[in-house]
Amino acid sequence: MEWFERTKPYEADLIADLNQIVKIPSILDPNTQSDRTPFGVDMARALAKMEELAARDGFRYGRVDNMVTWIEYGPADAAETVAILTHIDIVPAGEGWLRDPFKPEILDGLYFGRGAADMKADLMSAYYAMKYLADHEITLTRKIRLIIGTDEENGWRDLPRYFEVEGEPTMGFSPDGAFPVVNGEKAFQTVQLRFANQTTGDYVLRRFIAGSRPNVVPGEARARVSVPNPAQVQNEFATYLAQYPFLSGQSEVRDQEVRLLLKGVQAHGAYPQDGENAGTYLANFLRRFAFNADAKTFLDFIGRVVHDDIGAENLGLRYHDDVMGDLTLNVGVMRFSQNGQGTILLNFRYPQGVNVQAVTTQVQRHLGGFAATVEVWPGGMEPHLVPETDELVGTLSLVYAKQTGMYMNPRTSNGGSYARLLKRGVAFGGQFPDVPVTSHQANESTPVANLTRSMAIFAESLLKLAK
Repeated sequence: MEWFERTKPYEADLIADLNQIVKIPSILDPNTQSDRTPFGVDMARALAKMEELAARDGFRYGRVDNMVTWIEYGPADAAETVAILTHIDIVPAGEGWLRDPFKPEILDGLYFGRGAADMKADLMSAYYAMKYLADHEITLTRKIRLIIGTDEENGWRDLPRYFEVEGEPTMGFSPDGAFPVVNGEKAFQTVQLRFANQTTGDYVLRRFIAGSRPNVVPGEARARVSVPNPAQVQNEFATYLAQYPFLSGQSEVRDQEVRLLLKGVQAHGAYPQDGENAGTYLANFLRRFAFNADAKTFLDFIGRVVHDDIGAENLGLRYHDDVMGDLTLNVGVMRFSQNGQGTILLNFRYPQGVNVQAVTTQVQRHLGGFAATVEVWPGGMEPHLVPETDELVGTLSLVYAKQTGMYMNPRTSNGGSYARLLKRGVAFGGQFPDVPVTSHQANESTPVANLTRSMAIFAESLLKLAK
């Protein structure tokens, strides 16, 4: 019997369990952080739900520092471990949803909900792959451990701590990428610009807000400006929006201020070409007016220097590696508040051949008159590459080829998965090549058929790696 036929009967139960996880808004919540809930109450609820499923299905499980839950199958005393590296945290829902992001629905064969693509559905497909092996009492030599983190979308403070306590697995994969095997991941690093916000004169930028995470292309930006002729700004804004059919927005005059809302296209910051950055477009519009002082340099930097420049050419950072591809830039967070302090977060993804010192140096060189301090955010990662000759890469590649009827060479990715934390770790699934990427976007979804399709690939892969 083919693997997909074996896993298809699990679909209804898989979806029922997935619904329970998607309904929990497991987003970093500083307001409810404590020793017992280091990333917030909802994150702890999500881990507890996974442990409840593990207890129901007879798996061994445990927790490390209330940050990571592990679920295990196979000989407990095995010398070697095959890891499945996952995370249960998600990015904020953002704007533009046509349905409640935390009330999952199936429409036209698609499963909708925040986390459907990144990565609760793939977490559940991996869990059910392990459940399939357990249900059929398959004997293994290596043990399999599903490792569930809670800080992947933010500071990666979870799995490094897990490895300190539990040790590093022998090998593993993270279903937080794409098929076929992703054996290389670019470096990712966020650079923060901090600056004062002094602005006076006839044109005053009161406030500018765009983005919530450095690894998300902002889908919405807002600004409040005081200007001599509000009607002129409103008319020019309407004309500007008309030039770009992928943008929308609105303006209103309140208390002698013009308030602007611009909507672009939210996307994953690893693939800024998939989005339209609302923040840089709004700054690009506003820089035509006679703002001065810090407002002028702020608007010029994000509205000209880094606007629509995902290759960072204007920063002198365009770079291509034949194995790992191009350097990319996402302008993820933009903040300006009159007479306060402003922030810009630049998220870079770069291949081997580039380093963080080169990135920060070039950013500093291209600030122009922008009096900003340039700081490297903690938690960045250098490029990661596992040789194609490794057993892990070969086994996963052959399983994918067998089940799909198509062999595809291993490749590198802009995305960053927990696989890079292992010396022998790769990303593998669950994004199929023929499915649009919706991670971090409004109306995030995944095809229902791919839930057990991924489960089948994971189950055979785990069997071969752990047998």
